[in-house]
Amino acid sequence: MRNAVKLLGTGLLLVTLTACGSSSTGAGAPSASSASSAPPASSTGPETPTTAPTVPGTVTPTFDPPPPGTVGRPTQGIAPGDDVIAETQVDARGLPEGYPRTLTRSLDGKTVVLGAEEGGCRRVSARVGDQNAAQVVVLITVTSGTKGQMCPDYIKEISIPLTLAAPLGTRTVVLRQG
Repeated sequence: MRNAVKLLGTGLLLVTLTACGSSSTGAGAPSASSASSAPPASSTGPETPTTAPTVPGTVTPTFDPPPPGTVGRPTQGIAPGDDVIAETQVDARGLPEGYPRTLTRSLDGKTVVLGAEEGGCRRVSARVGDQNAAQVVVLITVTSGTKGQMCPDYIKEISIPLTLAAPLGTRTVVLRQG
């Protein structure tokens, strides 16, 4: 009985490996003859040796780095055109735990955007307080439902734009509860 189970397991393994091996040379993958007729990748310098052997019928993933002198943009998170404000430029010591602290600025520096999460009965609002040559005060208010109140279970990311009287520059952003 044990031998029959081992034989059946080995057979299933071979069938699986055979099926996986035959799908790699399907319609989307180049055949060995088309790969050999491709022009060399680089003719400007010496070829770098490959450390892994190539197996006919397989496709090796490649990564093309951006051209020198260019900076890649993120596909998630901060929107293009916004700039993250350095943590050293933000003073959030006056905020309780759980308050939002993520700030970006527009390219012209006149708008600061507070990133926050709302959901259920939790609401976040913010406004610009005092502004002077050294700092900008941002007052943040977080409200929650009353005890015993039923709230829907969801979270959404929001952005709260805050317009400044002058570009932020090197001024410190002070976050306070308010």
